[in-house]
Amino acid sequence: MHDLHDSITKTAMKVFSISYLRPFQLHIICNILERGRKPNLLAMLPTGAGKSLCFMLPAVLLDGLTVIIYPLLSLMRDQENRFRKFGIPCHVLMGGMDWTKKDEIFQDLMQKRVRILITNMEMLSQEAILSRLRSMRISLLVLDEAHTVISWGRTFRPVYNELGRISGLLNPERIIAFTATSDENTTCALKREVLGENALVVYGGLDRPNIIYHRLSPVFPILDIIRILTPPERRPAIVFCMSRTLTEKLSKRLSGHFRTRYYHAGMDKEYRLETEKAFLDDDEGVMFCTCAYGMGVDKKDLRTVIHYSLPESASDYLQESGRIGRDGRESHAYAFLGNSYRPGPLEEIFSQDTCIRENLIRAMGQTMDSSCEGCDVCDGTHNRPFGIELVRKALRIPYLRRRNDLIRLLRRDPSFHTLDEYEIGKGIDRLMERGFIRKRFGRLKWINNYSI
Repeated sequence: MHDLHDSITKTAMKVFSISYLRPFQLHIICNILERGRKPNLLAMLPTGAGKSLCFMLPAVLLDGLTVIIYPLLSLMRDQENRFRKFGIPCHVLMGGMDWTKKDEIFQDLMQKRVRILITNMEMLSQEAILSRLRSMRISLLVLDEAHTVISWGRTFRPVYNELGRISGLLNPERIIAFTATSDENTTCALKREVLGENALVVYGGLDRPNIIYHRLSPVFPILDIIRILTPPERRPAIVFCMSRTLTEKLSKRLSGHFRTRYYHAGMDKEYRLETEKAFLDDDEGVMFCTCAYGMGVDKKDLRTVIHYSLPESASDYLQESGRIGRDGRESHAYAFLGNSYRPGPLEEIFSQDTCIRENLIRAMGQTMDSSCEGCDVCDGTHNRPFGIELVRKALRIPYLRRRNDLIRLLRRDPSFHTLDEYEIGKGIDRLMERGFIRKRFGRLKWINNYSI
């Protein structure tokens, strides 16, 4: 074991210029490199924890082939760039390649000139590809973002349902799966369908102490985005939206305030690539996106994430909010409540009067190892939605109490110039639904007994 540790630390320094390995990194790498047939492994590590090194370093030391499976082309490209950065030869096998190029790749793999292959399930499911790989010794099969094997296999990527069969045909010496978010049901499904019931599960902890969690029940959501992101230290930022149309709409509407872009799966491939690159190089930009950008981003200086609409599960929320603060600096995650098409379980998690961080981690079937480093509940922060005082002030004017008159007055205020009359009216309706404004004899009145 001492010799193995020595080999690992020397390789980390010589190849990756890393002088210190985190305990969980050393544990996982040792487990992969120890001699003898061992159970497969599932590693649940928070985003930004250095999981790539856990399979990059073994890939350098193993004699056989390492095959790395990613769900997104952007992740495949990112991983290729990481290997190239350290001078480690690798090949990427993806759709659109002609057979001449594929033959060149397989010749390099068979001759062991290259021992690392990055690909996706769509390629592995092709019998011609599968038959070529079956003739090679595969030391390590890596599944990154492993939770997608279950969630996507049940929905829009049915090819993932073939992973168990394909991995059996490839017969790798070990299967190592990595994810930042896997609840109990997903973990059980991964064991049952791919890894085996005796698979070892390593928990690196879901808590990201440098992320501060906030909640807000917006009245005029666009104005709250402006207020949150106006300080330069809160950018670059991501705003997650539920629909493709909304990403484009908000990006256009707020382009006068920030350097905005939008991103969703319906965009042309080349345009997506251009957008990704432009945002990666932008130190003040704001990206409005669907969950299609959640796993593809590897931008370490992101400071803020806003969920304009909440995702379906704590797993998705932690995955998406985990994109920020990967450089270790303090970052902020804002959840907009009551702003989704359909209220889900996350609304309840964020609405409770107990620690937001602890509730999110408990929803994943884990417990916190330490006290909360920052959330609105533990900090006693009360985020007041923007625009409340302006509405309240307008309702003090005796003759201006009818809804349409109030909308027209607010529309003339510089703070509301970004909104149209419909959006202002919707905000007024929200205040009425929450009991802050009462309508009597066709006239509106603020209820002073309520506070926000």
